[in-house]
Amino acid sequence: MERGSDSAEQLRAIEGAPVLSRAAGGTERALGVLSIVALFVVLAAGAVVGIPAALGCVVLLAALALVLRWRWFHLRAPGRRPHTKTEEWLSFFTPVALAIPGLRLLWNNPADLAGGLMSAAVPTAVLACYLMLRWRR
Repeated sequence: MERGSDSAEQLRAIEGAPVLSRAAGGTERALGVLSIVALFVVLAAGAVVGIPAALGCVVLLAALALVLRWRWFHLRAPGRRPHTKTEEWLSFFTPVALAIPGLRLLWNNPADLAGGLMSAAVPTAVLACYLMLRWRR
């Protein structure tokens, strides 16, 4: 008899458990796309134009803050599933990839248009992959 009531309690506990599959809303996805576009445009423009080193530091710190903010948001969002190994790797590699355009930003070493676009594309693509993997379920 006790075993049957224990099973019933377990079933009630399972039904009351939070669901970790809440999908990303439209606002979150729109902000993600806007973040990806803004990151690419700012990094590419900074790498091509040849901005002063002080402004390059500000741009690089803003890009780093944007990338880390998305990671923090997904760690703290209620009802979301835990990060997979791939997402963990991408969330680590995104700030590291900022070093590619960061070298041009910090040392005031402007690139040609193709070089600036390519250096900005790497961290932008990694951030886009991270966000798409987080939104897939």
